[in-house]
Amino acid sequence: MASAAQHPADLAALTGRDDFLLELGELLGGRASVHPADSIEAALGHLSQARGNRVLAIDTRDTGDVSANVARAAEQTPDAVILVFTETQSEKEIAAALKGTRVFAVLPVPLEADKTAAVLQAALTHTGGRAARRQSAADNKTHDMTEKPAAAEPPARRVLVRAGMGAAVAALAAAGGWYLLHGRTPVPAPPRGRIAAAHATALAQPVVDTSIVRGRVDDLLDKASRAMFARHFTTPTGANALVYYRSVLAIDPTNGEARNGLQRVGHVLISRFDEMMSRAQYPQAALALATLKVAEPTDPHIASFQHRLFAAQISRALAGGHPALAAALLAQAARAGVPAAQRRTWRRQLWRMKQQRKVQSLAAALGADIGADDFNGASGALATLAQLRTAAPAAAQTRHAGRALIKALLAKAGQDALAGNTAEESGWLNEARSIGASAGDIDAFEQGLVAARAQAAKARMNRLLALARERLGSGALTRPQDDSAAYYLTALARTRPTGAARAAEQQMRGELAGKLLVRAERAAASGKGAAAQADVSQARFWGASAAAVRAAMGTISAALHRAQAPTATELQRLAARLVRTRYVPPSYPQHALARRIAGQVTVQFVIDTKGVPRDVRVTSAQPAGVFNHAALAAIRAWRYRPARFRGHPIDVPVRTLIRFVLPH
Repeated sequence: MASAAQHPADLAALTGRDDFLLELGELLGGRASVHPADSIEAALGHLSQARGNRVLAIDTRDTGDVSANVARAAEQTPDAVILVFTETQSEKEIAAALKGTRVFAVLPVPLEADKTAAVLQAALTHTGGRAARRQSAADNKTHDMTEKPAAAEPPARRVLVRAGMGAAVAALAAAGGWYLLHGRTPVPAPPRGRIAAAHATALAQPVVDTSIVRGRVDDLLDKASRAMFARHFTTPTGANALVYYRSVLAIDPTNGEARNGLQRVGHVLISRFDEMMSRAQYPQAALALATLKVAEPTDPHIASFQHRLFAAQISRALAGGHPALAAALLAQAARAGVPAAQRRTWRRQLWRMKQQRKVQSLAAALGADIGADDFNGASGALATLAQLRTAAPAAAQTRHAGRALIKALLAKAGQDALAGNTAEESGWLNEARSIGASAGDIDAFEQGLVAARAQAAKARMNRLLALARERLGSGALTRPQDDSAAYYLTALARTRPTGAARAAEQQMRGELAGKLLVRAERAAASGKGAAAQADVSQARFWGASAAAVRAAMGTISAALHRAQAPTATELQRLAARLVRTRYVPPSYPQHALARRIAGQVTVQFVIDTKGVPRDVRVTSAQPAGVFNHAALAAIRAWRYRPARFRGHPIDVPVRTLIRFVLPH
């Protein structure tokens, strides 16, 4: 049976957009035929007629219920791979809605070339197994000389495939996420900054089964005969006709039946090579050719096949704009003996491509320089334009790049003109003239500058209004000094606004005055008299009415009076910080000493504004009445440094405990 890769792929696209179809076709690169459809019925009708790989692409921008379309496709074409394309902002939502369905992947539109190409390649690869199984049922009824695929992929090959895919998936994740909705073999995506996966495939040497199995000649020939009948010519690994016939020749190099068998395998490989080349499936063609070299190393077709394969691969690389791949293939072709004349033709084509790439690269670099405001210096836009004009003076890209740079230089001149930087403006104009700016360009610049100045003045006024309004809302009334409502309203007054702008300015001045009075009242409530007075003065400046100022001053005076009295917590803090300047120890009463009595007394008193204890009284004593007089007499003799609250001396209540302890 023919391998699945030999069947043409069919992609039905449910869309109404020609640009989408064209992009899909370009990314497929001839690997599948595209059938546009304006309904799900038409798309499924196309797929029902296909014998090869089947892919359904649904563009959600032009279709109805995507979930219903997916369910219908899964029911009617269970072996088709379903891809869904949706706008970027809907990508996550659509992916979540389709999770658990048979959708292979959800991709964004506009199409991202690298990711979409990688997923299309994976979709076609995934469908290969299905197409092979479909065709197997039909081909088993015939006995043509096409090869039957292996029932299962050999373990060693599975390991190699999976190991090679991991890096590709990581690279694809780094390039940006798309939603793969099934846990299938990871998609081989081209890493950015490296040769794409397709390039690596084109350069890779095919792996051919060259194993030798042990056994008796008769048994090996019998196995080879059964493998030929089952069309297992080169697969599965280690159990195919090629391996069995080569194993016989390893035992008996003169065995005619084995030699004849290898010739028949060679005929199959020649047919397969032609088939793969006609379908532009070059990796499969390379595998067929490499296997032919093992089966029939002296076959006369090998040299011409080798040259034909290189010609097709290099032509595709050149047509696709892949100079690195073309150069690598040219090196391989030289080692393989491709005629020098043909290689010279390819080298000339490659040189022209590199020149075109150089022009494109310089034009892109110039655009990047302009975007980065990098105009002068060895790597600036002016130097890049000089290189571009040297490389391709008559190219359209060079002309476009020159016009873009003139436009950018004139824009820089305009910016400096509006900022009042006359010398810089003159410098930019001279640079523009030096690279070809005409008198008409300069006239248009000057006319535009007049309009720009008027527009800039209006924009500045609107900006100051917006900033003043925002700072009023956020409470930045007078601070920071250069980023407050007062600052922007002062700047706005200098622009001399008229009409609606003037009315808005007056409204905000009144709002600022009102907010300053409110802030003054808050400052007074916190005891900040100076700050409150400053805000009242500012409020008068910004237009607060006399009545509003009087009302605020009454509120401020009352608040300041209340703020003078310390709270209980503040009194406790002041008491804890008192400094005693004179200490008289209490005398131990003789009668208590004689009777060996100990005790303690708690005394409460007030330290007045002169630091003298007054209102001294006992609040508790143990034992009662024994030590009271001694404690009171001692405390009345103490002196303290007066406590101060907000700059003024005040009375502070104090409570202390005096212990009377017997001497040893």
